[in-house]
Amino acid sequence: MKGGNKPARRRLSAGTVFMLILIIAVLGGSAAVLGRLSSGASIDLSRLNMNVLDLRNDVSPDTEEDPPAKKQDAEKRPVQQSVIESAADQPVWPVAEPEFSLTFGGSISLTGEVRKNSRSTDAKVADYADVMMLLAPQIRSDVNGVFFENILSDRNKTADNIAPAQAAVLIREAGFNVAACGFSQAYSCGRDGIESTLMTLDRQEISTLGIRYADDPGIPEIRTVNGIKTAFLQYTSTVSAKTRKTMVRDETDGMVPEADPDQITQDVGLARQYGAEAVVVLLSWGKTGSNTPDKAQRELAGKTAEAGADLIIGCGSHVPQAAEYLPGKNGRTVLCVWSLGTLLSGDRGNIRRMSGYLLHVTVRRDGQGGVQILNPEYTPVYTWKYKQDGRFYYRCIAAGGGAPDGMDSDQRKTMTKAAETVGTILNGSPLRERGKADAP
Repeated sequence: MKGGNKPARRRLSAGTVFMLILIIAVLGGSAAVLGRLSSGASIDLSRLNMNVLDLRNDVSPDTEEDPPAKKQDAEKRPVQQSVIESAADQPVWPVAEPEFSLTFGGSISLTGEVRKNSRSTDAKVADYADVMMLLAPQIRSDVNGVFFENILSDRNKTADNIAPAQAAVLIREAGFNVAACGFSQAYSCGRDGIESTLMTLDRQEISTLGIRYADDPGIPEIRTVNGIKTAFLQYTSTVSAKTRKTMVRDETDGMVPEADPDQITQDVGLARQYGAEAVVVLLSWGKTGSNTPDKAQRELAGKTAEAGADLIIGCGSHVPQAAEYLPGKNGRTVLCVWSLGTLLSGDRGNIRRMSGYLLHVTVRRDGQGGVQILNPEYTPVYTWKYKQDGRFYYRCIAAGGGAPDGMDSDQRKTMTKAAETVGTILNGSPLRERGKADAP
């Protein structure tokens, strides 16, 4: 450039100088570190004047050390630590004990009228599947049982106490999975009749109580229901002395277990030894048509409760009877239902013979090796007979609810009367009608 002044030399700013120095220092340190790494030697960051805890996002030449006052405040602040609570410090929530629901119904007796009107004239076969369909919604427990007073056999002529094997469908379709089959006429067809009944119900996957095979040793069977080991035992006191002698002669006397207090006490004890937490004893007893239990029944029930039964359910009178608590073992109380009455029968003699009730309870483990029987309730039932297209039909229905379609006004009055009859009998008992709140 001619005749002009030389351009002024630019000076590096202090910031730029600082950044260059910093870059050189970093490059030098990196070279030293890489050299150490390549040689396999250890690295001492302190000798390089580098502290990993002091690395910051922004590097400023004006950054000063924290003042002493700030350091003192930091030293006074408590150190934050994660707190791990021990198991003992955790809240202890109660663990719900296992339980199962139980529903039991009164006697089903397929007498002549019921069988006759369950038979289709055109098809010439009996159809029992619909007899219980209106009551089935009430039978939805974990265990559903019923007293069944018929022999099931196709090898014997039908009668009031003998029904064709096909009739077992009635029990299954209703939802019952347990049938208490010990009754006064259980041995009327001898060994063959009992074994036929056992095999027929087994094919329907229905557990049988109160009758057994001749070679069955009679050891209490323990069933596990929702984790609770339970024994269901049934005994019959209404088999005649003459029939008992015949059974002894035939060497079949154990096929219909007798309601003997010593035998019951022994069986309840064995059931406990085999691990039963709950023992339910079913009894076919009492005089037909009797409204109250007699002295013999009360004595038997008392000894059964003292033996350690948790629940006693009776049937056999064919009419509903009351329920009450009895003193049991170790100061406990035992619910005793004297008679559930009739669930299905062709007997239309009086309102009591057309009435009965379902028993509903909850069986819950008590945490002490036994169980509690809780929430005892009942559902009144009624055997409805009606005519349609020139033919009579029988239906089991819940008497406390609304009337089914097709029921005329007179039949509704009878159904209501049946419910009232059961309610009067159970008034003041431990049982409360299911679905209805207690009166204020």
